[in-house]
Amino acid sequence: MTRRNRSEDGVFVAGCPTSINDTYPLATAASGTQLGDRKPGNKVNEIYEITREARLYSLKELARRAGASADFFRSWRIEFDRDATTIYVNPGTAKRIRIRNAPSKFWRELSAGTFRTTRASWFYPPLEPISTLIPNFIIPFSCESQNASPPLFGTVEHECVESAFDILVPTLLSLSRWEETREGQRDEHGRFTASMSVASRDRFLKQPIVDEYGLALEQALTYLLPAWRPAERKLRVKVSHDIDVIGIPFNARSTIGHTLRRHKPLATARDLLGGLVGLNPTFLETVRQVVQPCIERDLDSAVYWKASPPGPKDSGYDPRHPKVRRIISWLREHGAENGVHPGYRTFLEPDRLRQEMQALQEVLGEWPLGGRQHYLRWRPDTWLHWEACGLAYDSSVGYHDLVGFRAGTCFPYRPWLLTLNREANLIEIPLVAMEQALWRHMHLTPEQSLEALSDCVTRCRLVGGVFTFLWHNIHLLDPIYGDFYEQVLDTLVGAEKFEWKAPAANFY
Repeated sequence: MTRRNRSEDGVFVAGCPTSINDTYPLATAASGTQLGDRKPGNKVNEIYEITREARLYSLKELARRAGASADFFRSWRIEFDRDATTIYVNPGTAKRIRIRNAPSKFWRELSAGTFRTTRASWFYPPLEPISTLIPNFIIPFSCESQNASPPLFGTVEHECVESAFDILVPTLLSLSRWEETREGQRDEHGRFTASMSVASRDRFLKQPIVDEYGLALEQALTYLLPAWRPAERKLRVKVSHDIDVIGIPFNARSTIGHTLRRHKPLATARDLLGGLVGLNPTFLETVRQVVQPCIERDLDSAVYWKASPPGPKDSGYDPRHPKVRRIISWLREHGAENGVHPGYRTFLEPDRLRQEMQALQEVLGEWPLGGRQHYLRWRPDTWLHWEACGLAYDSSVGYHDLVGFRAGTCFPYRPWLLTLNREANLIEIPLVAMEQALWRHMHLTPEQSLEALSDCVTRCRLVGGVFTFLWHNIHLLDPIYGDFYEQVLDTLVGAEKFEWKAPAANFY
């Protein structure tokens, strides 16, 4: 996506063959800078506009979620001016969608830390179950302050649909995790927790709000183009496993814990005698056991390995160990994915991250790879570090303390790098739920946990997203929740796999 020519100021044709990064930016506001006009490492707190490139990116992401094909999106003609972004959706006609730009007052309030959340209604009432699960649209980082809920999209004339909200702003700020670039509270591990988020404050974490905007855009497009049909929405699933502990090197406390804490005396015997008879340690064997049920149900399964040295938060196992290599080969033979799980100390330390990734590439024997940060220690800068290492995808954008939609989406997407004003050269596969959040932080019973996960799955299915679920191998031995894992998998049978190695056209 690029400029047509400078004589046609502010006009873009989405189908031009070159990159979005060739576009020229909107003039910087006199009182400040645009989001995206700063160098890496600089603060992005004070913003007074977003660049045209960022607006075009946000529109593309909404189009994907509306079910618009890449070819359809590329046929759009897009005009930018000071007051609005206008999208001509049918060549040769005046049929268009107009999105009002946020006023300058909004940017001043946002920079000062005033985050307002409002709601908008549907263009026309949707069918069940959408009308019950999504009674209206939640718009954080909104420039509107009103008690009423006007339609997110509505008609202003026969061939023009207008959004009274600058819907491109919450889309961009949610997907890029802008609120996490601001200085502020973090937990003892340097993490931005769910309780610190606007989504938790205003109680919409359980909704993929950006994906829901796609449903609203679909209504607007259908009104203007009655013959158009969106792509079919299908639930896709990615089950993943962070391998933090494998029982190598031997740990007496952990081995005794199989009996005393996990009530698995045979697991203790296996660890004590396994070295004599060639058996895998119990925790290493659970890697096979946690993947096998996925294979039996034809579900996508990814195993993320570590290459970190021993430390207070890292067990320090060696992925080159022959027993580990045999498990890796078994996984590959059975169609499971092997990926990376960078250690605790790689967080915000790109050189250490690169060293561990090189070690894992040598062991896993393939590239590119994807994975997840240990302890979910993640910030937006992590995308830059992973991209610099040549990694294909990250799946760290989820919370350790609550299930839900940290970035407002369950769609895999290429993140927008705010400091560089461009799209990242990697995919984010948002993490929707981790098993420990359910019982350790949310304090749910197995029955309540299954209900919470079922709600997440339903919402992912409605918008056609990916339900990404994390289950650690060691928790198969949990005396209360060990059997719960297969109950969850049973609810996912029949869902499609997410093929992240598919052609980039899936992301336009």
